[in-house]
Amino acid sequence: MVVGPPIMYKFVIKELLKKEIPARQILVSLERHMKCGVGRCGHCQIGEYYCCQDGPVFFYDKIKDNIEAL
Repeated sequence: MVVGPPIMYKFVIKELLKKEIPARQILVSLERHMKCGVGRCGHCQIGEYYCCQDGPVFFYDKIKDNIEAL
């Protein structure tokens, strides 16, 4: 589980992958400022995902290709 400032994620995830931890077992917390909490305002949207509805915790293998997320 990776929780902290987003700038830290890429470094921590890189180390976890070096230790051969599968991407499907890495959880990442992508908390964003949420206004409505129901996915209508789009304020917490990261690519195709809404943190308020789909997260805020995501498996790394699901979001690793989403540039906005990490």
